[in-house]
Amino acid sequence: MKLTREEALKRHRQMWSDMQREFGDTPPITKRADFKRRWCNNYVYTPINSCYLCEYVAQMGKHCDECPIDWGKSWGTRCIDGDVDYRYSPISEILALPEREWKNE
Repeated sequence: MKLTREEALKRHRQMWSDMQREFGDTPPITKRADFKRRWCNNYVYTPINSCYLCEYVAQMGKHCDECPIDWGKSWGTRCIDGDVDYRYSPISEILALPEREWKNE
């Protein structure tokens, strides 16, 4: 299944919103990982890293640091080394992250 940027962003936000409703704003990393796998299994296939953003980036032939979400830039540009870390940051912060602007998509 080929993902559009819009579909990847929609599923990303939907998954994190559903997780927040189920566990609150700061679930531990193990609950996050289990939830992501379960949630993604509801679709036709499980994307790379149980993440539709990772799947989209891979399908576009891009790298992790070209994620459609801007994770912050203090340490890096990816979901594990930006200002916001998907493993530990409050879900409200993840949902508030802006989209990254790209010139050639």
